[in-house]
Amino acid sequence: MKVIELIRIIPETLWAARFEGNEENEFDRAFNCWNDSEYLDTFFTTHEQDLVKDFYGYCSVSQAISITLSEADEFERQLLSVAQGQESGKRLGDIFKPLDKAVRLKIVNEKSKAYGTGAKSWLRIYAVRLNYGFFVISGSAIKLTKTMTERTHLKEELTKLDVLVKFLKELNIETVEDWGYIDFE
Repeated sequence: MKVIELIRIIPETLWAARFEGNEENEFDRAFNCWNDSEYLDTFFTTHEQDLVKDFYGYCSVSQAISITLSEADEFERQLLSVAQGQESGKRLGDIFKPLDKAVRLKIVNEKSKAYGTGAKSWLRIYAVRLNYGFFVISGSAIKLTKTMTERTHLKEELTKLDVLVKFLKELNIETVEDWGYIDFE
């Protein structure tokens, strides 16, 4: 797995990686998948055993599709609005949380996650944090299990995070200040 390029979603706040073999960057890929009824039907049918657990109230495949379609639009609007500075006093760091809950101190190129907007959201965006208001998206997932090591598609997201962190380190990008010295376009 290899990062091909970094794509600007919102200048100075939100970028996304594009990995080898993908035509789309990870931001676009996430929301295109989450807005595709056929993709969602296949996904939820494949993972139906995770969907019918008590945590999600024994949700059906058709209910899960409807919830995801509705929530994906709201989640995308929220991310873009905050990234563009349209929500007073709110920054991307208010949405993205450390991937590892045990992390108390800011670490270089911190792996982060953002939850969808629903109360029990299964939507996730994964990113690398350069500062409180600047993130580079590495991927996304519909997470129906307690941990990311329980399903192949979630393990792939962990790998993509690691690949992006390594890519940024190879470019000597550890803070948002380092970003300005690199010409990506």
